[in-house]
Amino acid sequence: MALRLQFAVASDIGRHRQENQDRWLLREELQLAAVADGMGGMACGAEAAQRALDTVAALVARSVPASPAEWQRLLEDANRAVFALGLELSPKRGIGTTLTLARWNGTKLTLAHVGDSAALLWRDGVIEQLTPEHTVAAEVLSRRSAGSAERMPHGAEHMLSSCLGLPYLPQHDVRVIDLLPGDRLLLCSDGLTKPVNLQSIGETLAQAASPEDAVVKLIALANAAGGPDNITALAGFVAR
Repeated sequence: MALRLQFAVASDIGRHRQENQDRWLLREELQLAAVADGMGGMACGAEAAQRALDTVAALVARSVPASPAEWQRLLEDANRAVFALGLELSPKRGIGTTLTLARWNGTKLTLAHVGDSAALLWRDGVIEQLTPEHTVAAEVLSRRSAGSAERMPHGAEHMLSSCLGLPYLPQHDVRVIDLLPGDRLLLCSDGLTKPVNLQSIGETLAQAASPEDAVVKLIALANAAGGPDNITALAGFVAR
């Protein structure tokens, strides 16, 4: 019997925002899930996130991408759609959103990713972040590790180096991995990963009785840590 992911999702405004600009997409029949976090520092973040997910939904309804190259083209198409909306809604400043998407075909899990939302995998007691952060801070740290003495700009942890809504995508990532019985996948916005450390997220995933239990507890964990941003958690569990 082919492995299937059992999904659940929850989203919360957090404790300091006036609007929830996170959006999510779940197509269980396609084993496809995505989280988009509209950029709060720019206009129309919620509209940007929704346009990205609407574009993804329309494209996969026509044909589900079957290769990394096709997923890359889907990201580029979503970027163009968000950029075009930005020209209408905020022509001077533009709009932007992250997108982290996962699709399980029964054999392989494909991740398509732009921005600083995240895909995490818990397996046999170990939690791993599967997606890189497309932020100025991450780029500076990477250059420092290569020997550069580059200064960290003020507020760099909040500055994206790539997102949907730009004239072109500076960075985007597509990755294909295996899943095993007992694996627990999490897609989430940075409203979870910024205030809550990776170990605590892993422990919550490990102890959860179900995907529904996991997302409720993760939202509560982020709010208990101050809830500085909108929080979205989308869990997919593989039965043992």
